[in-house]
Amino acid sequence: MNAKKPQLGVMGQLSSDIFDDLDFVVKNGFDWFEIALDWKQNYNLDSRINKIKKISKDNNLNLIVHTAFYLPTSTMIPEIRKAVIDYSQKSIILAKKLGADRLTIHPGYREMPGPAINLAYESLINNLRKIVDIGNKYEVNICLENLDRMFNLLCWDVKDYLNVLKSVRGIKATLDIGHAHTAGLTPDKYLMKVKDYVMDMHIHDNSGEHDEHKGIGQGNINFEKFLYTCKRIGYYGPFTFELFPYENILDSKQKFLELWEKAR
Repeated sequence: MNAKKPQLGVMGQLSSDIFDDLDFVVKNGFDWFEIALDWKQNYNLDSRINKIKKISKDNNLNLIVHTAFYLPTSTMIPEIRKAVIDYSQKSIILAKKLGADRLTIHPGYREMPGPAINLAYESLINNLRKIVDIGNKYEVNICLENLDRMFNLLCWDVKDYLNVLKSVRGIKATLDIGHAHTAGLTPDKYLMKVKDYVMDMHIHDNSGEHDEHKGIGQGNINFEKFLYTCKRIGYYGPFTFELFPYENILDSKQKFLELWEKAR
């Protein structure tokens, strides 16, 4: 099996300043940092772009930008759709300025109950096509994240997720392992369904019932089997730990690397 090392990353923390995050990431030898635009302290980064870029360049750190998880990407309401597209363009431009080549976006949720879910998916696909076109203009990849299993969320079922990926030319995937584990498939099987699109991964554990963002080993995901599958398809990262607080990240990093070595 190829001895190539995995590329590990960290998602920004809810309660810390972005430079505290960067200090933690650099000191602990991570390869990637994902900037979460969900958090209030990151709503406006324009005045800090140059400093962030310098830190990332000086430390060979790769950046990812993650749009707000509550963005209603699938909206059918014209006024809200315009705001979603405008916000996405602003986020894409930010990624470009930071030197990030990818932007993660959530699919959103259904605005109407019952059979209207088909309308939600149709709207999501149309909106994503516009966003991907903007991303292409700025040479920023748009990575759609799968969500966890909840009645009002889109793209948790792998069939629906894959259909959207196939319907939007040029789109990529951010595969969230914890979310996939709630969808009725083991993460390794979920990965095999969407492997041709995967550009990023989010790493955390749970019991399979709902999204918990636990550290590796605190849930029941078979990470050794999953990481073997990653090696088999030639995926070596980024693997971004979406865990809070910092201590959980360091513990999971150690366990991840031990399991990576065992996964043969």
